[in-house]
Amino acid sequence: MPRTTERKAVTRLDPAVRRTQIIEAAARLFATRDPAEVPFEEIADAAGVSRALVYNYFGDRGGLLAAVYLYHFDAVNQRLREAAPEGATASERMRAIVNAYLDFAAQHPGAWRLLRVARAVDHPRVQEARRLRMQEVATFWGGSPEALIVAYGITGLLEEATIEWLQTAGSDTDHVASVLHDLMWHGLASLDEHGLTVTS
Repeated sequence: MPRTTERKAVTRLDPAVRRTQIIEAAARLFATRDPAEVPFEEIADAAGVSRALVYNYFGDRGGLLAAVYLYHFDAVNQRLREAAPEGATASERMRAIVNAYLDFAAQHPGAWRLLRVARAVDHPRVQEARRLRMQEVATFWGGSPEALIVAYGITGLLEEATIEWLQTAGSDTDHVASVLHDLMWHGLASLDEHGLTVTS
């Protein structure tokens, strides 16, 4: 009697859906491991696709890492945009942003660490996403070149402080948020002297 070979039915998904599926699978694997140590074969298996398809969508490891970075980056930015209550003062908005950073990091520590790793990737999409985000933050102080420097400064401080907080876990969220808010706010409140008044 001839042998029959069973084949799994191939589900054809919309390319955007399939791409997101691969990104989410890679994000789960990268959350607890160095991305450089995760082979494409394992990512493909986790996503239920072929290795060739992963290369087809992302080109190389840098392209995939950039895509995972942007996946988390968008989630963080959405959380930050939703953080500040309507009609909040500048100080209240800053405190809400600090709390949002820390809350997201506490809930997604693997994602937060990956953001730090992937940020260093010299990939055009990563660099462009960060540039646009910094310009958005800079609009709080009028959007000038000096305001952009302030945006990079406070964002860098928050990112590095949050990583250190995750690694040491020495203080509760509210206490750390208060410390970071006071550290930044007292400095930001003095920017009027440089013509960088908060505009919104």
